[in-house]
Amino acid sequence: MSDHSLQTRFDRVALVGAIVTLAGATALPFVELRPNRLVPGTVHSLADAGVWMFATWGLVALALLSAVAPSAKARSAASSASAYGLVAVLAWALGEAASTLLVGQTSVARVSIGSGAWVILLGAAVIGFAGGEERKRYLLRRLGPPVLVLAAVVSAFVWGGLDDISLAQEFEVRAESFWQLLAGHLALAGAGVALGAVFGVPLGLWATRDRKVRGVVLGVTGIIQTVPSLALLGLLILPLSALGNAVPFLRDLGVRGIGAAPGLVALTMYALLPIVRNTYVGLAEVDPAVVDAGRGMGMSSRQLLMRVELPLALPLIMEGLRTASVLLIGITTLTVFAGARNLGILIFEGLGQFAPDLILLGALPVIVLAVVVDVALSALAKRLTPEGVRE
Repeated sequence: MSDHSLQTRFDRVALVGAIVTLAGATALPFVELRPNRLVPGTVHSLADAGVWMFATWGLVALALLSAVAPSAKARSAASSASAYGLVAVLAWALGEAASTLLVGQTSVARVSIGSGAWVILLGAAVIGFAGGEERKRYLLRRLGPPVLVLAAVVSAFVWGGLDDISLAQEFEVRAESFWQLLAGHLALAGAGVALGAVFGVPLGLWATRDRKVRGVVLGVTGIIQTVPSLALLGLLILPLSALGNAVPFLRDLGVRGIGAAPGLVALTMYALLPIVRNTYVGLAEVDPAVVDAGRGMGMSSRQLLMRVELPLALPLIMEGLRTASVLLIGITTLTVFAGARNLGILIFEGLGQFAPDLILLGALPVIVLAVVVDVALSALAKRLTPEGVRE
């Protein structure tokens, strides 16, 4: 009985997160001081963060305690406090280290975020998963801590020296173009998902009604998914260029071999498989007895589709849209090779210049966008799903 009780109270997730954080804080470089943005420099430990080093140690200790807390509520509270606290403290620690190390350096010297800081952030994310189910029950627990952490990070930029970090300086230099590239990224990926839904949902519905169509639709969309992104973009350049030259109206609309058009077509094609397949599976798995009951009540085929089949299939359809959205946010970066303008430009410019902070300036927003879209569409799917189906 005692062994079972100890096993129940022991939180392995929080322990793993604490160990990961501990490794990042002790065994890996926290920041790197470089003579300029391109040349490697010298690595420095968390000790250069001053008093924030002790705050980090305290939060790691709290994470370790959360692994052996006696109740679920205590584990949730301790893991939440340590996870969110680590993110806030990390921002101030990076700012303190940057301000300290840049004293007496030239104006082109840079302080980059080291691998240890990224590992600490990873550990905080793992700790945050511990007790997550308990936090989901309360809206204040979901929204309050992130708002406080955001306020702490913003204040670190304003007063804590976080703006001295090389990543922040890369953003400052490219602030105007960054927002334009971000808007272009969102527009292109969003348009690809929207067109994928416009074509994919009817195709999925058609596949449930006709067995021959089912084999063709699922087969073709599956083949498209196996074609490498760059190869597909290259294949689209010539036909779209010919189409734009043949139809001046389309050329005026932007349909050319180079630009956003081949990227949009490729993204739409990549969005089809998850949307078509999930629509087909969702509609095919509707209980025939439910359909027969609706038909017995005098519903027409259209009414059955709109009032019975689609509501029951909606969770899987939304899952397909979520998968397609996250997929396209990543693939959109590759459309820069066809002439589209988005965050991929920053990534590939950074690769060409061997500038890691410029790469991060393009890659980190892509990661954040994917996570935000994933969470938002999951919440939207839950909201749109009828309560009876949700249960």
